[in-house]
Amino acid sequence: MRRVKVETPGTCGEFIQGWYEGSPCLVSSPIDRYSRIIIEEGRGNLATLRPKTVKQVEAIFQKYQLSQKEKEHLHFTMSSDIPLEKGMASSTADIAGMAAGLSAYFGLELTAAEIGRLCTGIEPSDNLMFEKLNLFNHIDGSVLKEFNGTVEADLMIIDFKGGIDTMSFNETQDDYGPEDLESFAEIIIQFENGVQSNNLQAIGEACTKSAFLNQKRLNKNYLECLHHLSRDFGGLGTIIGHSGTVIGIMYNEGVFQEEAFRKALKRAVPESSYTDIYKNHLISGGIKITIDEV
Repeated sequence: MRRVKVETPGTCGEFIQGWYEGSPCLVSSPIDRYSRIIIEEGRGNLATLRPKTVKQVEAIFQKYQLSQKEKEHLHFTMSSDIPLEKGMASSTADIAGMAAGLSAYFGLELTAAEIGRLCTGIEPSDNLMFEKLNLFNHIDGSVLKEFNGTVEADLMIIDFKGGIDTMSFNETQDDYGPEDLESFAEIIIQFENGVQSNNLQAIGEACTKSAFLNQKRLNKNYLECLHHLSRDFGGLGTIIGHSGTVIGIMYNEGVFQEEAFRKALKRAVPESSYTDIYKNHLISGGIKITIDEV
């Protein structure tokens, strides 16, 4: 009997997000928080999963003409340490992981690009299924531009209260104006150059510019404050959930004055405004699959 284990990273929102050559796009920021899935033969329990995950299973069985009897005898075990409705890609991690897991279980050999398109067929999605960074149309699943590299750094995430329905958010936003499009084109260039040269300072600056550009779409009350605190205590920049509530401070341990930052944060931002503070790492993307014969 085959058992497939899947581990899919969440994100701290997006490094950058905007419009490129007429298309909405983003570059997700994968972190070491995960959605985990086990797929194995057993008592069927598809109905117990979240609706979007069920929809992904149904879509894959239909698209690849898999046996409905097989589906009735699949047992799924799911867990996640990615907070919901925060812009941390909890839904994408679940549905992308499910696609990758079913691909491994049935030998479909789906590529990251195919998984991305399956995910966007269900909802606007992050591109965490790719090992290397790319500029991704989160509505139709197309890859608009590839970046030759990844970003690895430390991250402090402030989880502000509230939640955002990503699908509703993306359905109601207007296109950027001409000045915004020009600004975002410059952000893409700075980000790409930073990734190619492994210049975390340039990457952090591009992320911060994207965060502020997003303010007119989804205002974050404490972004300006956290930007100044990051700068004052050695941070590299701010990474946000463009359609979420989280704000992350990107930094290098040993340079960032974490204790002083936390004290200043406590003075500047009411504790009642946020739920928690997480320490995570920016990592390369991609979905990890383990197949066991049991």
